[in-house]
Amino acid sequence: MEGGDASGADDRTGMPLDADRFEAEATALREALLDAQFDLADRSSRAVLILLNGADGAGKGQVLNRLHEWLDPRTIATLAYDINDRCDLRRPPAWRFWCDLPERGRIGIMIGSWYHTMLLHRATGRADEETFHARIAETNRIEDMLVAERVTLLKLWLMLGDNETGGSAINTEAPPGSRNNPLVREWAEIDTKKERNRLVRAARELIQKTADCRTPWHTVRADDPLGRDLAVGRHLLDTLQAAVRWQPPRPGVLPFKPHRVSSTKPVLPTLDLTQTLEKDRYEIELADAQARIFAATQSAAFRNRALIVAFEGNDAAGKGGAIRRLRSALNPVHMRVYPVGAPTDEERARPFLWRFWRHVPLRGHTAIYDRSWYGRVLVERVEGFAAPAVWQRAYGEINDFEAQLTRAGYVLHKFWLAIDQDEQLRRFEARKATPHKRFKITEEDWRNRENWELYAAAVEDMIALTSTEAGPWTLVESNSKRFSRVKILRTLADRLEAEL
Repeated sequence: MEGGDASGADDRTGMPLDADRFEAEATALREALLDAQFDLADRSSRAVLILLNGADGAGKGQVLNRLHEWLDPRTIATLAYDINDRCDLRRPPAWRFWCDLPERGRIGIMIGSWYHTMLLHRATGRADEETFHARIAETNRIEDMLVAERVTLLKLWLMLGDNETGGSAINTEAPPGSRNNPLVREWAEIDTKKERNRLVRAARELIQKTADCRTPWHTVRADDPLGRDLAVGRHLLDTLQAAVRWQPPRPGVLPFKPHRVSSTKPVLPTLDLTQTLEKDRYEIELADAQARIFAATQSAAFRNRALIVAFEGNDAAGKGGAIRRLRSALNPVHMRVYPVGAPTDEERARPFLWRFWRHVPLRGHTAIYDRSWYGRVLVERVEGFAAPAVWQRAYGEINDFEAQLTRAGYVLHKFWLAIDQDEQLRRFEARKATPHKRFKITEEDWRNRENWELYAAAVEDMIALTSTEAGPWTLVESNSKRFSRVKILRTLADRLEAEL
């Protein structure tokens, strides 16, 4: 196979390493690895994630144990997944990987990574060439995002030979960890010669197609276990040292005037904010929409689906009131509301989508976000918390995130609640004058009001660049709270009935 190949043999003779030479080289390597590991933990500027892949019988379990022997266990973790665990099927496939991402300064070793299903489906004929290539392209984009979000990836493929993927019969009498009795058995479903050959070709193609990307594969010959372990250790040392040398980019620059990055015509000025709804009509239509939503989310068809609703909008536009009316239409056992504020230290230590992936609901459940992942292209953009390069790449990252949700059967809908400046000022003053609503108004709200035009430009770009068929934006005229609430709930009821 192509890629960053590392031989497990003696560099001078081509023969397997003897134990004495291995011990001499391993001692020096281990010392260097520990130094690099401690430096990584001290700087805490990047995380390191090792994807340990390859043939059954190539020694993935042995390599894992060797790395735990060589490294300080306090900042390293094994992230291994049971491919037959059906509990994970209750969420999108990527959920478990995102939840386990190591924080900056730590090392994760992943066995059974996101490449497993991709290769398995290609080898068994469940994915055609076009689908396989599309998944590779999407994975490359996601890995680019992880690298940009301070996760250094080391992708290793352990090879037994050019045409062997570990399809030989299991011998439980053989020593644990040997080729015929591997500690890790990923490819048990690959039980025919034809499928094993397909897997070899798929793995070779995968490695070739990512050779020029930011996260190429490193292939390691595994015929000689001692040489294999040294080769893996050297790759890891290079990776750790590169992560330690990395310097963070300059912080964002506050914009001085509104500017757009998309070329579409503005949509916010086209909204008719004068629309209202009489109270009697409001109560009838609200109750009808709530009943429809409750029926849809309690139906048998919804059990293998899930609903995610993201609320964004101008300050004081009525997100909280709309959310309360929506949650009144849902079984509280199967729903949760997530108010999103500034990230915690735990969240800052990982890619920005981590805190949203970890709360992806189970199938049959609903998650409601009071503000969402769009903070990166709204408040972080306007306030200069994110550099231009960071928030500009976030549009594509968010689209990939949402595509993974909808491909897994999730119903995703996003609402922007719009009010004008006069109505916002009236609501701000009313909150100040109402004791039980004072908590709703902060100095940040007044500062955001001063940046109205900057936020308007950011909203226009957000809508233009992230509204998709599977994850559409609905713009809600919200000067009238009654009109806004009914429009939101009717839109959701229509969407659920169409999806189910």
